[in-house]
Amino acid sequence: MRRRLRGTPMERRTSSVLSDTIFCLVAAGISTLLTLPPNACCLQTGADPPRSGSSFRSQRHVVVVGGGVGGLAVAARLASSFTAEEPIRVTLLEKNPPDRLGGRCGSQSIHVESHGTFRHERGPSLLLLKSVYQDLFADCTGGESSAADYGLTMDQCIPAYQCVFDDGDTIELGFPRSAAGVNASATEAASRAKMDSYEAGGSKKWDEYLAACSAFLDCGLPNFIEERLDLPSFPAFLYESLRNNARAWPLKPHSDVLDAMFDNPKMKALASFQDLYVGLEPYRNDREWFGGIFKKSAPAVFGLLAAIELHPNNDKAGVFAPRGGFAAVSKALERLARDAGVDIRCDTTVTRVTDTGVHVLSSNGDKEVLPADTVIVNADLPYATETITKQDTGDAYNVAYDWDDSYDFASGVVAFHWSTSKRYDNLNTHNVFLSARNRSEAEQSWDVLREEGRSSNYDGMEAPFNFYVHRPVKTDPSAAPANCDSIMVLVPTETLQRKAEHASLAREEAVLRYQEQFDNDRIDIIRKATLKRMAVMPGLEDLESHIVDEILDHPGTWADDYNVAAGTPFALSHGFNQLSLTRPTIKAKGFKNVWYIGASTKPGNGVPLVLLGAKQVASQVTKSLKNQHDFVAEDERQE
Repeated sequence: MRRRLRGTPMERRTSSVLSDTIFCLVAAGISTLLTLPPNACCLQTGADPPRSGSSFRSQRHVVVVGGGVGGLAVAARLASSFTAEEPIRVTLLEKNPPDRLGGRCGSQSIHVESHGTFRHERGPSLLLLKSVYQDLFADCTGGESSAADYGLTMDQCIPAYQCVFDDGDTIELGFPRSAAGVNASATEAASRAKMDSYEAGGSKKWDEYLAACSAFLDCGLPNFIEERLDLPSFPAFLYESLRNNARAWPLKPHSDVLDAMFDNPKMKALASFQDLYVGLEPYRNDREWFGGIFKKSAPAVFGLLAAIELHPNNDKAGVFAPRGGFAAVSKALERLARDAGVDIRCDTTVTRVTDTGVHVLSSNGDKEVLPADTVIVNADLPYATETITKQDTGDAYNVAYDWDDSYDFASGVVAFHWSTSKRYDNLNTHNVFLSARNRSEAEQSWDVLREEGRSSNYDGMEAPFNFYVHRPVKTDPSAAPANCDSIMVLVPTETLQRKAEHASLAREEAVLRYQEQFDNDRIDIIRKATLKRMAVMPGLEDLESHIVDEILDHPGTWADDYNVAAGTPFALSHGFNQLSLTRPTIKAKGFKNVWYIGASTKPGNGVPLVLLGAKQVASQVTKSLKNQHDFVAEDERQE
């Protein structure tokens, strides 16, 4: 079996296609020359950028730092929101080669000799809130084109999940119905019967729980995530929150609500595994104030995540798979941005951000200054504030890796991308392996999110743990050759632990030091424990012997590839100390013309929330630029 880390420095240098890189750079240069006003000096060498507006009195210039989904989306929205009478130029700078546009949102194809080509996701593997994607394409094209027109087709996964318990028991969840009252399918009926076998009236309790979660979703999404007032959603929210003596009160620790509604540990696990996606555990932590909801314990309102994925007829619900993998998402966003006129420059590292522009370092070592009226930073916020937006007088072209560790982070992740010589049809597209033999083991399975549990988490991996398995072939056979499979396993781990002495090191040296925190011995322990757990499911006993290729990601590689703080692809956690009003704002502190977009700022992590954040940032920046344009136009009239 071939094993290797994804994205090591040497692999990245050799894997990018030279012709694509040259094309990207040449196209960017030509586009820049064609769109410059006659009196504009776009690039300077070794100089400070001119003051905002001094060279762009008729055309505003926005620089977007980072080509993740947030960067691509905000660039497309901005470029499409102005007219010829109010011209704008948008330049997007990405440190990685062209095939990495989209950041963690994308796919990678692996060719295995004598077997064929396998597709694996770089990051997200399930698509939620489908309408958010559809709205982006409609908004940027004036309703003339759809996501499908740009090659993004989203197929619903039915059922949404298969849950596998550590005793080998399985149950499927997430069956859409056209309307309330529609009879359940035979498969759903079997799942409901299993819930009833877990505890008396289990399926009815499940319906009551999802009803409360649906009300939380309908109120929480517009009012607290999209930040638009939706008064009609409040009555149902208050009713579900207050009925039965406030049994489902949304500000309680999630486990308090689960204990009030369910008796069986398996039912509680089914109702709460999504908390991991926002970097929280469902269980009350009595060592913390208010049961931990201001730190790492999820408040019950995060039941809305269950509604997003599993509710049978909420029009926002459903788990989808992009046809062709998440590469289809990033490619569609890239096309949308380019069609809107965005100038995309790859293999270009931004080393400093100011109110008047950015300092950049090209792949061949050339130093440049790119003036801008506004800069939008799509780099991970806790990383950016300690590196590229840190206001100091040091070398403006220094490339470093560091982060602000005063925040609370979600878990880290070890990801195994396995190409297999056999198909494993017992796995669904999305599978969650859960520990729920009893309350003690269920709580222990979340220890990776608790400081006191991290040090012992790798002691042979004998302790219970939860993990996720993605098998795209179930919904998209093109992900693997005939009679083969592509399997991705995500195991929650601790994050990187910041070392102050690494801050002064060159970036490559600092990253290598951090990668040592996940050495081969630790990875081997996690791999063996994961395969052992998977073997409880019939048909998976021989999985290890059929793995013909492995790509490995861990917090050290996430840090290297995407500059994510603490090496976590899930960004900041969402406890009340980092939620909504208390989450880092989109406007950069200490700057007039710098903004943030991404998973660590408002409204939160996950692709759909980042896309919603891009909409909010684009709206605010558009207003700001148009105000500047009006001011300059009036100034010109007076002259």
